[in-house]
Amino acid sequence: MKFRPDIEGLRALAIVPVVVFHAWPALLPGGFVGVDVFFVVSGYLITTLLLQRLAAGNFSIASFYAARIRRIFPALFAMLTIMVPLCLWLMEPQALHELARLLGATGLFLSNLELYQTAGYFESAAELKPLLHTWSLAVEEQYYIVFPPLLALVWRFARRLVGLALLLAGLASLAYCLRLMPHDATLAFYAAPARTFELMIGSGLAWWMQRGGAPVRPAWVDAVVGWVALMVLVVSLVCMRAEAGFPGPTALWPCVATAALIWVGDSSCVGATRWLSFAPLRWIGELSFSLYLWHWPVLALLRHALLDLPTPAQAVLAVALSTVLAWASLRWIETPVRQARLARPLLLAAGAAAIAASLAAAWGLARQADSRAAQPGPAADLRAGAADTSPDRRRCHSSGNRWLSYDQRCWFGPAKAQFTLAVWGDSHGVELARALGDAARGHRVAQLTGSNCPPAPGFDVPGRRRCAGVNAALLERLADDPGVHAVLLVARYEVYLSRWDAVAFEAGLARAIARLQAAGKRVLLLDPVPTYHFPVPAALAQRALRGQPLDGQGQSEAQYAQHQRDALALLQRLVAGSAAQRVPTGALLCGASSCAVRDGLYPLYFDDNHLGMRGAARLAPAVLWLAGDR
Repeated sequence: MKFRPDIEGLRALAIVPVVVFHAWPALLPGGFVGVDVFFVVSGYLITTLLLQRLAAGNFSIASFYAARIRRIFPALFAMLTIMVPLCLWLMEPQALHELARLLGATGLFLSNLELYQTAGYFESAAELKPLLHTWSLAVEEQYYIVFPPLLALVWRFARRLVGLALLLAGLASLAYCLRLMPHDATLAFYAAPARTFELMIGSGLAWWMQRGGAPVRPAWVDAVVGWVALMVLVVSLVCMRAEAGFPGPTALWPCVATAALIWVGDSSCVGATRWLSFAPLRWIGELSFSLYLWHWPVLALLRHALLDLPTPAQAVLAVALSTVLAWASLRWIETPVRQARLARPLLLAAGAAAIAASLAAAWGLARQADSRAAQPGPAADLRAGAADTSPDRRRCHSSGNRWLSYDQRCWFGPAKAQFTLAVWGDSHGVELARALGDAARGHRVAQLTGSNCPPAPGFDVPGRRRCAGVNAALLERLADDPGVHAVLLVARYEVYLSRWDAVAFEAGLARAIARLQAAGKRVLLLDPVPTYHFPVPAALAQRALRGQPLDGQGQSEAQYAQHQRDALALLQRLVAGSAAQRVPTGALLCGASSCAVRDGLYPLYFDDNHLGMRGAARLAPAVLWLAGDR
């Protein structure tokens, strides 16, 4: 297969946005699309190679797998070898245990499935997982394992149907992805069957071009297609949002644009092709695989070192270090292995040994994490705050594909109380509902909460399609229930205001307030809680181990007001035209020096943004007083 400098440049156009998106998300919100570009390019290159070998009669599954080991394993396992000791130094036991599972899954190229299984509130934040980025390697490796033998079978027994088979596989994958998106967007993101259509776009293009592509066409056609495709790809990188539902139908735009650029790339007269072939882009493209491997662990470990988000300047240094490491990997590890004369059995044996070593390292890492977790002391007491969740969270909270109806709501507080307070909101209401029930004297408390589902009827949350319908039904049942006297609305406002349709979100909240007040209910709105960029119990434990002051983890009241400026302004607008009342969370948690994150050695949070039971208990008396329990 001949070298294509434009494809090398296309790799640069994929990796640079991914790195920028991870280091400075606000600069390039659609940078994650670069991974989809990689999928199309991989599908094209691998299928071109396979078709050429099948046509020449020298295709071998063992040779193909040996070539993949030569290409992927040296850089990947070198990165893992250096990264694991750093993780042992910087990470907390829970994070180490999660890393151990993910390390084993990475060695087996199943990390996409592990990440899907562990997605949720009780796992580390995604940006703190040093191996999070290996999900895309797992998707590609699963494609490499399944696709070549299937293609060889179709080639042998129904050669004329190869194109049709590729088309049907791509359409089936796309249909599966579209089917998943409204119900389980996380699975659609991670699952190889839901991503296969992107690889099949590249595979189908390879088959088409091997057959001669299309009739001879004027140069201006290639020029127009090239520049339009490049523009579509750039617009996708700049404008797409992960929160808008990805990889749904919108993923087709960058994938088809990438395929179009590859299609016209053989024409040297196409301006887009010449631009992609510039030497600086080719140099970055050559580094792309190593840079992809290194940049994310460096950024993640920097966050563990800082116990916070890196500043823009620190992110620059992290990206520069990642580039140096990528260059060193290419220069002294990958290139020598690619050029070495290594027998196929040796490569296969080395690959098996590397996988076995990763599994052994994962076992050792898990044992070390358990040993550290069992050690008593202040750090252990502080990290125990991660378990300070409502004992009824799983039973009483709607999450994933499980939605609880109004009749399935949970009750807390005195059973004979005559006054009912309903807590309606997203996951920020879970611990508060239980704390209110524990503190109530004359109230019963009903919990109506759902993950990423704020109490804003008509507001559609991507990936939570049932949220709007569930909220509409809850609003009517609440309004028509004479046994409900007050309703507390709870949401993590900053997320909905920054990621989705802020106008629809505000309109939904206003609608809920108006409908409840018209039904004679007292309406309370909880001000947002101070949030952080690192799990509070883990950060406090690390500060204790490092000899740093624990109070350094908090934020000032001014920082809270600045960070939650938009949310506080929204709440003020909502109560200005109604009889609704705000619960002043900031005043209850923040003092003259800083906002509280602990009570002695007991954290008030169980992660970076959810109050634990101890933190929720601080708010409960004020909520009950405003609700009428006086």
